[in-house]
Amino acid sequence: MTENSTIQHTRRRTLQTLGTGTVLALAGCLGSEDTDDPSENESDTNDTQQPPSDQQPDSETGDTDTLGPAELETRAREFVELLDAGDYETAYDLVAERFAEQIPPAQMEQVWTSQIGVYGEIESFRSVEYRGRRDDGLATVLIRAELTDRAVTFEYAFSDGKIAEFLATPASEWTRPDYVDPSAFSERTLTLDAPGDCELGATLSVPNSGETLPGVVLVHGSGDQDRDETAGPNKTFRELAQGLASQGVAVLRYDQRPFACDVDRTEATLDDLVTDDAVTAVERLRTVDRVGEVVVAGHSLGGRVAPRIAQRADAAGLVMLAPLAEPLHEAIVRQTRHVLTLDGELSATDEQALAETEALAERLRTLDIGEDETLNLGGGARGRPFWRTLQEYDHTTTAAQLDVPTLLVQGGRDYLVTTEDDLPLWREAIGGGAQTEIVVFEDLNHRFQPGQGPSSPQEWTAPENPVARQVVDRIATFLSSEL
Repeated sequence: MTENSTIQHTRRRTLQTLGTGTVLALAGCLGSEDTDDPSENESDTNDTQQPPSDQQPDSETGDTDTLGPAELETRAREFVELLDAGDYETAYDLVAERFAEQIPPAQMEQVWTSQIGVYGEIESFRSVEYRGRRDDGLATVLIRAELTDRAVTFEYAFSDGKIAEFLATPASEWTRPDYVDPSAFSERTLTLDAPGDCELGATLSVPNSGETLPGVVLVHGSGDQDRDETAGPNKTFRELAQGLASQGVAVLRYDQRPFACDVDRTEATLDDLVTDDAVTAVERLRTVDRVGEVVVAGHSLGGRVAPRIAQRADAAGLVMLAPLAEPLHEAIVRQTRHVLTLDGELSATDEQALAETEALAERLRTLDIGEDETLNLGGGARGRPFWRTLQEYDHTTTAAQLDVPTLLVQGGRDYLVTTEDDLPLWREAIGGGAQTEIVVFEDLNHRFQPGQGPSSPQEWTAPENPVARQVVDRIATFLSSEL
């Protein structure tokens, strides 16, 4: 669940990128001309980010050695909001001198208007995430924003509190998997009521034939996620929903509450942000014409919470997709180590990042979180009530108490939720049940995409890399045989 993304974009790369127009890149370019292009690690919104430094901001110096992660996130968001509003001069109060010299406001305006503004205005922010420091010491921030017609990822590197490098990458177009038959189902949008004035956007996929249909509600992993569980050009939940609808299953997917609405993150609990809305979705799907029994299908953290949802909603069945089982504070250390060692041994910088993760893990374990503080461990900040109620929830016991058909699907190459660390805990809890099926697809990752070798976050955003057909087929078979 950890992401460790470097954002080194040299002048050479910037000029080449702007020339080709394949990626929208702007940078102050403090890096060396000989720096190799790094691969970009897009996050899965089920994953935790590199933990923030404990250092607090020093408003007088503005130096990134003392500037806190929250302050950097605020500056990054303010910069892109000013660009979106057309206030380029004010935006440039936040950039480093060399950045302004190489890319003056007039050039920024031209590029933004012609290459980013064409996708419309910023409508919402999926996440604003501090990403730790690069090898050269620059602090990094990543923002995922939803524009009117396209999602865009903005990456920043800060020097002395000023934006030194900036990259904007629009999401690629989604490609429909070949196992989806659009003639076999129809889709319509609807809204789900949440507490307060909040309405959650949702999409219902309904097969065109069949007298009585099994129904599935899809529940997201961690973070602030849209109804499709979007990762770059891939949309895990849209692929699952349309694949299942092609095989006679009605599927409801919805935007997470923190994605759709303003919430008090310092007060919200696990039930506020996950359980209650999923129960509402189950109840709504039951009212749909021709839908019979309804099953809860949760992914990652959603898989961990799925037994709680199924119990409260009196669901007819349970599908757990790569469900996290081990304690979160243990998982994030293991996940961080995996990512940091993908390129070999741990460097001094890697060791520091791992130490920061271990310190964060201890804070999670002991709930050392202030009343007005939030921790961002998966693309969305959460306060102490959320982490406390997640810790209090006994997921394995809850799953074991359920007397419903249960399918657990795991990817053998998943490094976030693993066959070595998580699956044994689930096997011990529910593996002996007569109604339980556990399936491992050895070549699949956390988002059930195929690959070889150690899994990495880059796979999630590789073009045309959807959920594997065999996962859709296995879920459909389970539903047809058990409901």
